[in-house]
Amino acid sequence: MLRLFLLVLLIPLPVFAEEGENFSPTGKAFEKPQYLPVDEAFRLTASKQNESIRLHWLVKPGYYLYRDHLIFPGIKKMPELPSGKQKFDEIFGDVEVYYDELIVNVQYYGRYQQDRHKINIIYQGCAEAGLCYPPQKREIDLKTMQVKPIKEKK
Repeated sequence: MLRLFLLVLLIPLPVFAEEGENFSPTGKAFEKPQYLPVDEAFRLTASKQNESIRLHWLVKPGYYLYRDHLIFPGIKKMPELPSGKQKFDEIFGDVEVYYDELIVNVQYYGRYQQDRHKINIIYQGCAEAGLCYPPQKREIDLKTMQVKPIKEKK
């Protein structure tokens, strides 16, 4: 019995591995996940569409946006948001999220807004692998439709 036990101890561990698996401490199981920069994970573009602005987020696979964390400061009429998918989130509990893409039409153009040349958007998302990005603040220039990060004043 002792010989069998010693024989099992002497058999190299990779013999038990299936082809292609790696049990070394430098294998994939021990690697830290690589996260995309926030603007790659959630690519936001804006375009004019009649009397509104079309916001389009392309969300990379493995990432999601929170529905309840979309904020439109200064917009008088909250845009209608599409339904998302239900998810249990370790940080926020039961939430509604968007995968793949999100399109929102913000009713903005009108008599009372013509003197303004920008709008601000706040959104937040996470990676399925566990990283939650801080809320992102973006400014949209209504003349050029460029989306720029809002720098926090110190």
